[in-house]
Amino acid sequence: MKQQNTPKRKGKTSLAQKKENRAGALFIAPYLIFFTVFTGIPFLMAIAMAFGNVTYITKLDNLKFVGLKNFITVFTNEEILASLGRTFLYSLVYVPLIMVLGFAFAFILNKDVFCKNGIRSMIFMPYVSNMVAIAIVFKVLLGNGSPIIQGLQNMGFEPPLLLQSLKWALPTTAAIAVWKSLGLNMVVYLGALQDVPSELVEAAQIDGATKWQRIRHVIIPMVSPTTFFLLISSITGSFQNFTIIQALTEGGPGQATTVMSINIVRTAFTKYQTSVASAMALVMFAVVMIVTLIQWRGQKKWVNY
Repeated sequence: MKQQNTPKRKGKTSLAQKKENRAGALFIAPYLIFFTVFTGIPFLMAIAMAFGNVTYITKLDNLKFVGLKNFITVFTNEEILASLGRTFLYSLVYVPLIMVLGFAFAFILNKDVFCKNGIRSMIFMPYVSNMVAIAIVFKVLLGNGSPIIQGLQNMGFEPPLLLQSLKWALPTTAAIAVWKSLGLNMVVYLGALQDVPSELVEAAQIDGATKWQRIRHVIIPMVSPTTFFLLISSITGSFQNFTIIQALTEGGPGQATTVMSINIVRTAFTKYQTSVASAMALVMFAVVMIVTLIQWRGQKKWVNY
């Protein structure tokens, strides 16, 4: 007997698809609205102001187009360039530290370690804590007159006041930020390590590979997509350092921790040079985009999907 082809109900399928599309649009509409209002429009306004002579109290009648004048100011002002250099130094401490420690803790806690769930929770807990609260706690612990400093002094030591040192204030701030955000990298790496086939590790072990060789030639390549994702997010996060520095040192001592984000806020709301601050913000945006594009192009050489 010949099978009869049942006619497709195009009308009902199309109607169901439209309903599903409308439902999806309703779900993402709140995010799109808030993103447009609080991110998209301010970003476009920043681009417009970067090419004008806007100050905090500029009248609309006095607005003028000044071309690249504000960007020339950014790249010729020694104070701004110094803050940009400190931003890169902060990233050079933050990114390698959080990447290496995140992988190390994940690798250790992926094994049968005593109380590993409790240790995982303790490492992840700072990530869900408030950044300002963490900064205040470390400011008390590392400041002059803290119980730790006084205890070491009573024992005959002269501990450095890390947050008041011109040399150590910036790396100390970056290390505290790593401590706060380390839990996320650890958890993401844990998920990636648990997906590594045990057969590959066992085969390498049978072939005589040492533990370090198994990590280097088997495990690290298998988690390279996760490493790529965390590397981009860590670099981006290293530039979003305003809260931790403002709460800990307010850019001090002197200018030791005055990074670009601190300088942008000071330029806009203390010096009232809104257009220059907008140009500085766009330069930072361009730096992040260039770094991300370089990583995206280079991932083909070291990321194994």
